[in-house]
Amino acid sequence: MIYFLFFFISISMFSQKREITYNLHFNNSEKSSLITIKEENKMLFLEYKLIDSISSDLNKDKKYNRILRKIEKLSFKAENLKLIENHLYQLNIIKEKYIFYKSDSILVPISENEIFYNDFNNLFNTHVDILKNKKKTRIVLDSQRSIQTILKSNDDIKIIPMMSPDEKSHPLLISFLKNSLNLYREQKQNNFLSKEYIYNY
Repeated sequence: MIYFLFFFISISMFSQKREITYNLHFNNSEKSSLITIKEENKMLFLEYKLIDSISSDLNKDKKYNRILRKIEKLSFKAENLKLIENHLYQLNIIKEKYIFYKSDSILVPISENEIFYNDFNNLFNTHVDILKNKKKTRIVLDSQRSIQTILKSNDDIKIIPMMSPDEKSHPLLISFLKNSLNLYREQKQNNFLSKEYIYNY
C-alpha cells in the first residue's frame, strides 16, 4: 500500500499541466506580446508571440460575446472571482484566434536550468496576494503599459493584472519575465524581441 501511495503521488506531481502566460499591452499602440512558459515532461517550452494587430472579427465572435455578457452580469465579489478568472481565460483563448503575430520558441531542459525551474515552481507556490504585492501602496505615473499574468495549473487559474509593473512593484513576476526573455536572447542571439513589443524587459 505504501509503495502504491508513493507511486500515485509521484505520478500526480509529474502529470500536472502548468503554464505561465504574460500578456503585455501598450495603450497607445496595437502592438503587444504573449510570452508563455509551459511545462512539458523534463523540459520547459517557451513561446514568444509578437502581436501586430487584432482582427475586428473578434467583436463578431458569438462565443466571445456570450462570455463577455456572463462577466458583465457577475459582481466583482470574492465569491465570484474564481468564475470571472475562468471566463477571462476563455476570452484570451478565443482572442488568440484573431491576432496577427510572428512567433518564435525555445526549449529549456530543466536539468540544465534548475534555478529558472525553481523560480517557475515558486510562482505557483507563492500566495497570489504576495504576487500582486497588495500590501504596498503605489502611485502609477505611467499608465500606458500593462501586463496580465496568467498562472494555470491543471484547471486552477489565477489572473494577476499589473499596471506599469517593474521589479520594485512586482519583484517575483517581473524578474521571472525578464529571465524568460533573457533565455531567448542567450539561445537565439537575434533582435526578434524588439522593444516596441516588450518594452524594456
